[in-house]
Amino acid sequence: MTEQILLAFAEAWSSKNPDAIMTFFAGNCRYAPSICIGEKSVFEGEIEVRKAVKMLIEFDNSISSSVKNIFVNDDFGFWEWEYITQDDEKIMGCDAFKFRGNKIIEKNAFRKINL
Repeated sequence: MTEQILLAFAEAWSSKNPDAIMTFFAGNCRYAPSICIGEKSVFEGEIEVRKAVKMLIEFDNSISSSVKNIFVNDDFGFWEWEYITQDDEKIMGCDAFKFRGNKIIEKNAFRKINL
């Protein structure tokens, strides 16, 4: 995996296109979103992850998103992200990744909650 490929993944995520997003995941992937979607907090396999991606896109009403501090080391990666919502709210978080080659096998997301 490379930082350039993760940046392309970030662009796919910003485009809110599930088909483009899923090209970066391996078939036996795992996704733990930063929020509980429906009744699940972890999705496994391409079909379930695609479903979670679609639900998260519908949930997040972001008008812009960006990533920074991208780090890749062999089969592990990390980045920080920020969304700006339609209500001009800033939401921040980070993702920890596991890779197999140039594919994401796990995306574990964490969202900062303002209390």
